[in-house]
Amino acid sequence: MQLTDFARKVPEEVWRLFEPILPPVVWCGNGCPPYDNRECLHAVLYVLVTGIGWRMLPAGFPSYKTVQRRLKLWLQRDTFRQAWGQLAQKYERLQGRKKARKAWIRAVANRPRYYAHWKWVATVPKA
Repeated sequence: MQLTDFARKVPEEVWRLFEPILPPVVWCGNGCPPYDNRECLHAVLYVLVTGIGWRMLPAGFPSYKTVQRRLKLWLQRDTFRQAWGQLAQKYERLQGRKKARKAWIRAVANRPRYYAHWKWVATVPKA
């Protein structure tokens, strides 16, 4: 698994980590049905890996406002950080601690200013 794999789609083994942790999407029946968590997660990971701005999400993704609202909800409930930590630990087991730390830091270190509040993403949990 490479970090660039996240730009194409959410790998199945990654989705298995996030799916049980992320809160379910509830639709009250008004308006358009909401996007599912997997589509929003893919958009978040796409922004992280490619380094684009939120407003530049390609047409196949939910709107950037939808993705930002969903991420905000996940961060408030601490579910995204929990799943991200599990993903970091899995990557570390597969790649080794030193290589994993470099990859996670490289994923967000050189991003523009809108990644300032995502500094925790680059942290690999201690074993």
